[in-house]
Amino acid sequence: MSAPAADLAPTFDFEKAVVSLKADPGTSLGNLLAELATLPDPKVQKGADLATVARVGEALMRNIAELPSVFNRVDPKTKRALNKTELAKLLEEKERIDAVEKAVKKRKERIHAIISDHFDCVADRQKLVTEKTLTDANGHYLIASVGNPETAMVEGQGKYFTRERTSDTTVFSIDMLVALRDAGEISQADFLAVTRPVRKREIDEDKLRKMLLSKRLRPRAQAIISKIGSVRRGRLSINLRGK
Repeated sequence: MSAPAADLAPTFDFEKAVVSLKADPGTSLGNLLAELATLPDPKVQKGADLATVARVGEALMRNIAELPSVFNRVDPKTKRALNKTELAKLLEEKERIDAVEKAVKKRKERIHAIISDHFDCVADRQKLVTEKTLTDANGHYLIASVGNPETAMVEGQGKYFTRERTSDTTVFSIDMLVALRDAGEISQADFLAVTRPVRKREIDEDKLRKMLLSKRLRPRAQAIISKIGSVRRGRLSINLRGK
C-alpha cells in the first residue's frame, strides 16, 4: 500500500533491553531494540499525485473487451518451435494482458489508498489522533499495531477491510560498520566480533546479543549498536478479511 518511512535514527534503551534479554535470551534483538527505542517523528512525504492514477478509459475498456477473443489461442501440448502466426497471436494476447494488468494494479493501489484515507478519517472522528501520533511516508496514521488491526465492516457481506501493521524492527548496517572500521573508530577485532562470514561479512545478531549480556563487553556493544542501528517502521497494508 504505502511506501515505508525512511529508517529512523533511534536512541536505544539498552538497560531495559538487557533485562528483557536475560528473561528471554531467544527474543529477536532487532524487534526488541525497536520496541524500546525513542524515535524522532518521520517527515511526511507528499502522497501520490491523483492525476497520475490511471482512470478507466476507452483504451482500457477496449483491451478488456478484446482479451477473451485473444486469450489462450496458442497453447502447444508439446515442446516445439512456433510459427509466424502463433507468434503474432501471442504478441496480441500479451499486449492485452499487460495493458489490463497495469491498469488493474494501479486501481488496486488507489483502492488501498482510499480505504486508508477512510481509516484516517475514522481515527480523527474517534479522537484517536494526537500530536504524538506517527504517520507513514504517505501521511497515513500508524495507529494499528501488530495483532490489533483497524477494521471496517462491509454491511451485509460478512467481510471487512483491515488496516494492519507489521512490527517495527531494528536494522544493522554492515556498510556503516565497515566505515567505522576503516575510519579507525572500531578495531578489526570489534568488526569480527559482531559479524559472521557468509559470501561476505554480515551482521550477526546473536553475537550482538551475547555482547549486550556480558558486563565486560556491554559498553562496546552499546557504542557499536548506537552507530550502526536504525529503526524501520512497520508497514501498513490494506486487506479484505472474512468469509
